[in-house]
Amino acid sequence: MRLSWTTAAVTTCATLAISTTGITTALAGPAGQTRTADRAAAQAPRGTGEQTFKATQTTEATESTLSLTLDAATGGKPQKLSSADRRLIAGLLGEPVGQLNSARPAAAGPNATRGARGPATLRCDKNPSWSDARGTLNARFNCHHNTINWGYKISAQVRAVITGKVTEKGVSWWNNGKRKPNNAGHVVAKNYHFHGTLKPVKHGDHVQFQDHMTFRVNIGGKPGTGTLTWAADVKAKK
Repeated sequence: MRLSWTTAAVTTCATLAISTTGITTALAGPAGQTRTADRAAAQAPRGTGEQTFKATQTTEATESTLSLTLDAATGGKPQKLSSADRRLIAGLLGEPVGQLNSARPAAAGPNATRGARGPATLRCDKNPSWSDARGTLNARFNCHHNTINWGYKISAQVRAVITGKVTEKGVSWWNNGKRKPNNAGHVVAKNYHFHGTLKPVKHGDHVQFQDHMTFRVNIGGKPGTGTLTWAADVKAKK
């Protein structure tokens, strides 16, 4: 699934919103624009028995959204979820079990409307990290070489339900609102430490970057597809 920019009549937004046509956010891009998930993938035909659960989490500098879509059962009917299945899904999404609805996406958690508090300051040669239930992002501003080095690891609890390789789009990024070339994507094992370099980045630059991953999952014997989108917002400082 690719992410692309489209112009929108907004000036600022810090929350990640989910719709049936894709993923929209302004956290990891310049004000006045939003980005949406690739329409061809987002609008692919879906059986009526498929069930999707989604939720967003935020940290000081990041937002991440996890979506879990269970395949329809035999005959196109929704899968019957046990209480254990529902607890597992709720734990992965960071949602109370009572908020899950097997017929429609789960409501976003309390942090979803708050948004990240970025841009977070990224000091030269420091290596901060930001973690949530989906994974951990670490980043370092190497002011000596005018780069930001980033790394991302999917959390153990999400990896536990992934059944195959992860398809990573490759980080898209913007420096002071200007779009830059994407990092390379990967199709790799779920325990891979995703990483890359953003350059050139100088003192005072406002850098926003995002990635999108897809993978097959198994929830209590029920197959499906997962998507993980994360975005970060930092300012480079010596």
